Amino acid sequence: MKMATENHIPFILQFVSGIKNGFLMLDETAQNEVRSFIESCQHPDGAFTDRGGNPDFYYSLFGVLIASAIDLKDLTDKHSDFIQQVEPPEKQGAMFFAYTLIRSFLSENNAQQPSILKLTRMLFNKSRNVNPGYQLFMWMLTFDFLYGKRQLILFPARIFLSVHRPTTDLPCSVVAAYAVARYFSGLNVNNELKMLFSYFEEGKGFKMFRDVNHPDLLSTAVALFALKTAGADFRLIVPDCLNLVQQNYADGAFLSGDGDTTRDLEYTFYGLLTLGVLSQYEQN
Repeated sequence: MKMATENHIPFILQFVSGIKNGFLMLDETAQNEVRSFIESCQHPDGAFTDRGGNPDFYYSLFGVLIASAIDLKDLTDKHSDFIQQVEPPEKQGAMFFAYTLIRSFLSENNAQQPSILKLTRMLFNKSRNVNPGYQLFMWMLTFDFLYGKRQLILFPARIFLSVHRPTTDLPCSVVAAYAVARYFSGLNVNNELKMLFSYFEEGKGFKMFRDVNHPDLLSTAVALFALKTAGADFRLIVPDCLNLVQQNYADGAFLSGDGDTTRDLEYTFYGLLTLGVLSQYEQN
């Protein structure tokens, strides 16, 4: 597993730290329930499953990061064996980045990591039903983990960001992805942070779209993480966001927050991450 350098902590390691802090905010009963739920989401072949119980690289990334954060080593060891035996999904940009992140995260020496050229080519590879901003975010997470914050090589991201700018009709999560990507690339993020706050509804949380009536954990988690990353002050909205997380805990998992009662790894990741981001304020 790649370690943080003195001056730079990869975003993936920040996620793991946040999940761990969020997990520690739960009482012992809830912690045991979370462990049991994560264990139940591992497929016999070692992958982690989507909502339909099928092995999936996207959900496996969430499963691996949570399992690592809460010290479920048996699960990460089993997944490590699995990921070494499967071929990368090179025709699907976002899935390729998820696969690469998992493989590198679980590797002691980042063996067989893709070249910078290949990563950059995959950034511009069109993926069906994947927003360009989200694909950029996945590229950024992968590049950041493998190569660190090398300003010269971030030039492709700056080109991408100059062409693709967030608009108010995009989901909150995509705007958050743009904000983190621009911050990572050394660009001004004031406009994106202002846009993010416009998705917040007082007394509730962050919403997927500004004109919907309900908040959700995905939007809340990524918005808070982006605001925290960019150094924005969001102390006034902490109580509302904490209340949203507490309302959506369900037997070891976290629900989406929009009325869907299906438990899955993705929203459990977002619930724990939200708690982790908020934990610094709860301790003060």
